[in-house]
Amino acid sequence: MSKSLLSFVWVAGPLSGLIMQPVVGVWSDNSTSRYGRRRPFMVIGSVLVGGSLMLMAWTREVVDIFISADPLASNVTIIVAVLSVFAADFSVNAVQACCRAIIVDSLPKSKQELANAWAGRMVAIGHLIGFYAGFLDLRNYITFLGDTQLKILCAISSFALLFCVGVTSWAVEERVLLATDENANKHTVYNILRSLLHTGFHLPRRIRQIFTVQLFAWYGWFTFLFYSSTWVGEIYVRYDAGDLSDSQDLVGDVGRVGSLALTIYSVVTVVCSLILPVFVVPPNSNKHTLKSTYESLPEPLAEFMHFISPYRPTLVTAWIGGHLVYALAMFASIFVKSVRAATFIVGICGFSWALASWAPYSLLAEEIRKLNMPQTTNSDGYESLSPVGEDNEGLSMDVEREASASGTPVRRTRQAAPAEHVFGATQAEESPSEIPQAEIVTSDDVEELVEGGEEEEDETSDQAGSYLGLHNVSITVPQFISTFVSFIVFSILDPGKSDELTGGNEAPKGVNAIGVTLQLGGITALGAAFMTYRLKKS
Repeated sequence: MSKSLLSFVWVAGPLSGLIMQPVVGVWSDNSTSRYGRRRPFMVIGSVLVGGSLMLMAWTREVVDIFISADPLASNVTIIVAVLSVFAADFSVNAVQACCRAIIVDSLPKSKQELANAWAGRMVAIGHLIGFYAGFLDLRNYITFLGDTQLKILCAISSFALLFCVGVTSWAVEERVLLATDENANKHTVYNILRSLLHTGFHLPRRIRQIFTVQLFAWYGWFTFLFYSSTWVGEIYVRYDAGDLSDSQDLVGDVGRVGSLALTIYSVVTVVCSLILPVFVVPPNSNKHTLKSTYESLPEPLAEFMHFISPYRPTLVTAWIGGHLVYALAMFASIFVKSVRAATFIVGICGFSWALASWAPYSLLAEEIRKLNMPQTTNSDGYESLSPVGEDNEGLSMDVEREASASGTPVRRTRQAAPAEHVFGATQAEESPSEIPQAEIVTSDDVEELVEGGEEEEDETSDQAGSYLGLHNVSITVPQFISTFVSFIVFSILDPGKSDELTGGNEAPKGVNAIGVTLQLGGITALGAAFMTYRLKKS
């Protein structure tokens, strides 16, 4: 495939993210499955991802079973492979939509920061293992999973995903929504789209600012994540490979050079993911200034942390630094003429990626939590009696019962039924994402609410999946723009099939087209840094 055609294949990622994550987010928000709101989507999506990856790896063998004619078989193989890529992307986005939402759902505010930091670390460790596996010639170590590198990698990835999702589904306790006719109506396509549009057009200001930052940042990250390995390989072909006719497996050599660079990038990401949360101040936290915060640490380290506490950057400030480091790295790629320099450029981007995998999700989770903070008095003069937060389980129903006995009007909010009421499990706290538009009800209505689990028609507080799905829209939209711009750049600067992709015997000449796309991403990273600065000042 040419680079220009390949850029359209990669549109599967942003397209699936644009559609699946918001839809699955709303759908799972209102799911009344007895197994929880997120777990069914995670498990089913993981099975589909595994099947799609295996089909992609064994496409030729599958096609050969049905078609033997060579020209037709080759074309059908490409079509099936592309469709399997799309299927894998759509399925994995359903899994991702619920993996981030389950963090907000299941943990109290005090644990959110730590959970999002560990989520970033797990992503970094997964990248490290994957890129290092790509660097190794697995055919020398694992022969029973396939006869090609791709088959072995797809098999390992499928098993790893199913195992990790299985452990998560077994270990995490979810609360379950009671099934009502109103819940069933919310699963229609019309209501899902209406809910998404309503939420999207009424975003809180700081959440909207976080989305804007992502719009700028992900133009650059998309090109980096998909083309950095090929860029390093092209640098190898242009400057370090020597006489290309001497190579018996140029494509394999290029792939391993690119994988080594990404392995180093992943090592940097893992190290930064482990270290940065220690030195960065979590959102809305003043505890870092208190000496008692560090009592659990060894005394010399505790004294050191207390000494530097006034100088620790906030998470937003650190995120600005991540954007700037990435922009400088992309601009420096103009001067790269060796694999060693290219590997260094890719490696230092691991610092920025550690923040990109942690900061926006942590900040967004904090904003979702803020939307559920209790208010003493609302515009209608009534107090909100049931903000669902830490140590508040069951509070609303108790208050409503007391109000019912006294005849006092109360505010009605949506409550997810504990799972022990449904299938006998002890469940973690639910974490809604915004204060509902509650209505005034009488004590007679309260009795109906308690007994029948009645819910509001309006947007409810359990919308973590919706906000995280819309957050993914802000990530995928710039990917479409990046794909289109990359197509134009490749068509002008590097038309036809590329030697580093096809194993040709001549080094490419002229301007490095992939380098140009990376440098354009550096410009948008500066825009992301500016928008993050505005977020800090708001």
